Amino acid sequence: MRVLFNVSPGLDHVYPALGLAWALRTAGHQVAVATTGVSVQAAVGAGLTAYDVAPGADFSKIFPKKGTPEERAAAMRARGAEITVSEETPDFILQKFGEINDLMADRTLEFARNWRPDLVVYSRLQGTALLTARALGIPAVENGYSFLREGNLPGRLLPHLAPTFERLGVPLELPTVQPVYFAPEELMRGEGQGWTMRFVPHHGGGVLPEWLAAPKERPRIVVTLGTIVPGVAGVGSLRSVLDAAEGLDTEIVLALGDQVDLEPLGPLPANVRPVGWTPLNSLLPTLDGIVHHGGAGTTLASAHAGVPQLAMPYGSDNWINAGIVETAGVGFNLQPEEITPAVLRALVEDQPLRKAATALAENLAAQPGPDAMVPRLVELAGVR
Repeated sequence: MRVLFNVSPGLDHVYPALGLAWALRTAGHQVAVATTGVSVQAAVGAGLTAYDVAPGADFSKIFPKKGTPEERAAAMRARGAEITVSEETPDFILQKFGEINDLMADRTLEFARNWRPDLVVYSRLQGTALLTARALGIPAVENGYSFLREGNLPGRLLPHLAPTFERLGVPLELPTVQPVYFAPEELMRGEGQGWTMRFVPHHGGGVLPEWLAAPKERPRIVVTLGTIVPGVAGVGSLRSVLDAAEGLDTEIVLALGDQVDLEPLGPLPANVRPVGWTPLNSLLPTLDGIVHHGGAGTTLASAHAGVPQLAMPYGSDNWINAGIVETAGVGFNLQPEEITPAVLRALVEDQPLRKAATALAENLAAQPGPDAMVPRLVELAGVR
């Protein structure tokens, strides 16, 4: 069977798809990834064949930076509040991804017609997969990367793809769409029916630095904001977190990536270790706690590792994810200014918190993995 993975540009879109991609490869099926931007090298780095469907495209024009980091953070929070109430992706985001999809559509469809997949697996907002599946008469599998079930999402996305469908001569109709969720039913929110698959956390490969390979000398907490928040809202809000950490007998690993300006944070406490790009899956096995932005992938990867969490939602679906952390009893849902030394101590010392995190990790580990999904996908594609 040939399976085309059609993924939006962004690490938070491609990484959640890699577990299923490699389950298919291990079972002997052919896999190719049609994507663009940073997702191309991420797929190649995971050992997969990738095709850049929008080389040179400037997506910053679709999501331009306007105003100060504080103003952009306020806009993120406003959209996050809307998603939290509606439990749906806003039309504003669907419209923006309609523009992204239009830039990726021509080469995606051309490649698919040449490569002739039996099935297309796509990240939730990658409407070129709907177009391609309809044009080729094959099923599409929506690969989940959030805790939201949105059974009506393909239908709501379709009108925003109408000009692209018309331009490429494809009837404006949905193909067969099968959602696959990345978390157990009890952790999902929203409305919809789909198959559930165990998440396989992946954040890229890398060479372990000496300090991470050696035994740690005291409890370790990582502070991260994912791949989107630092570039949009900056990192200044973390000053209160670092102030709370100062003087604690805890190592604070500040993992904000290679291109982030730390100057707004001012002098760092002696127990804070700033690091460049370090795959989260390398850090998690060594951690006693994690402070993060409430991203779905970060939340679930931390849950799989049994690490207590402190989620500080910034936007998008972050408040939904932070609420899951809190209601599952595996951590806290707080804003940066609410974080105190006592909160950070509880993150690494509270035994009920640690027991709940361990129990959730055991529950997640018992869920059917991507390998169990492969026979169902073969049947869906109608391939012998």
